[in-house]
Amino acid sequence: MDEMYTQKEFGIAISILYIITFVGFPISVLFAGASLNMYVTLDPPEGMTKGRPEWVGAWWLGFLVPGVVIFLVSFVVMLFPTQMPAAKKVLESKIKKGITTVAEKKNELQRSLKEITLDTIPVAKRILKNKSLNCLVFGDALVFLQIGSISYLPKMYAIAFRLGFSEVGTVIGVSNVVAFVLGLILGGAIMRIKDWHPKKLLLIYAIAVLVSTPFQASLFYRCDSNTVGGVDIVYPNSTASDPTFYDDCNKDCKCNTAFPNFVCDRTDDTTYFSPCHAGCLGGELIDPSNPKSGVKQYTDCMCTAGKTVVPEECGSRCKTRLYVSLALSVFGTMINFSGYAAHATVYQRVVSEVDRTVAQGWRQFITRVLGTLPAPILFGYIIDNACTIWRVNFDGKQGNCWVYDLDSLLVWFVWIQIILRVGSSLLYFAGWYLYPEPTKEDLDRYEGRTCDKANGYEMT
Repeated sequence: MDEMYTQKEFGIAISILYIITFVGFPISVLFAGASLNMYVTLDPPEGMTKGRPEWVGAWWLGFLVPGVVIFLVSFVVMLFPTQMPAAKKVLESKIKKGITTVAEKKNELQRSLKEITLDTIPVAKRILKNKSLNCLVFGDALVFLQIGSISYLPKMYAIAFRLGFSEVGTVIGVSNVVAFVLGLILGGAIMRIKDWHPKKLLLIYAIAVLVSTPFQASLFYRCDSNTVGGVDIVYPNSTASDPTFYDDCNKDCKCNTAFPNFVCDRTDDTTYFSPCHAGCLGGELIDPSNPKSGVKQYTDCMCTAGKTVVPEECGSRCKTRLYVSLALSVFGTMINFSGYAAHATVYQRVVSEVDRTVAQGWRQFITRVLGTLPAPILFGYIIDNACTIWRVNFDGKQGNCWVYDLDSLLVWFVWIQIILRVGSSLLYFAGWYLYPEPTKEDLDRYEGRTCDKANGYEMT
């Protein structure tokens, strides 16, 4: 893209590219929510509804539909020319401003494979000695490590605000579209104000990352945690000193955790994993004359305080807190993404044009190895470590987690993100501090006030 747009146009162009790129995530979440609303075979068995634990959504649509779209778009990409028509005009502008020279550009285009190979070690040395670039790269690695939490964000909102997984897809998708678009438009507008020197752009991005960091704590403003009997508290009348899932009141019931069937004792607002775990011996139907009408309440529950439970989780949906949390998250994401155009521009200016490809390769390598790859392991461990009730199938094999310690989960999930973002912003500030101060000649060139033919700043 840097070859197709002038420096002033590059900011708005990269913002548009980022809008298209990052909007892909919320769209994918929306599509995932819609897919999970459909049964895996697209034809659910009789009596199978979305509310049942056995429901399996059409997960495979998330692979099939995007795969077909990418396959079709690849044919369009193959039709692109070797060089875009606007490249010559942009090159003239760069030469006039001193960003490159005629001699440097000719040397870059005319190098043989042997010359490129022999130049690998000198280029690598220049890249490794570029302190500002490496601060930027390792700061990005921490950001990519933090961004790995996005994959688990729908799950976190579903747990914290008691949302269904199809519903949370819509909530996260719409809010992120708004945040991404507004932030990137703001960033493009900042870039259009003037031709900023890269050092100032790096400072803008560092400030944007730091200011947006506190908004990561928006998840703390959530619904109140459920109290789960046998997990958070001991069963009433139990002789155990610590909570235990199986006690005298339900030890003969042969309960399991293959599927949840949450019930609520409204006497003390305690949730139980199932009527079996609540020690219930009887029940009342909604319509006694119709066995399929559903259970109205379970009775004679030996593990509960009120001896009667209803088939639902305790607690409310707390929509007001959800909207406040989303608003804070959207505002923080908008601030963060307002610096992305500046961030992309700095990468194009922090090294010479001839080293640009290697610099991008170095960035991709470090951010993938230190950021993208370990991120799912880190956040997956944090989430699994907060599990209090695991699924155990009838064959004894452990499956997914049903119930989490929400307080512990959010503390680790949020604070790890905040620490990573603070660390990345400090590296960006270090990159700004180590970036060479622009000379008077540099500033003149960026503002288009010189045209030094003797030094090759004009096309010949």
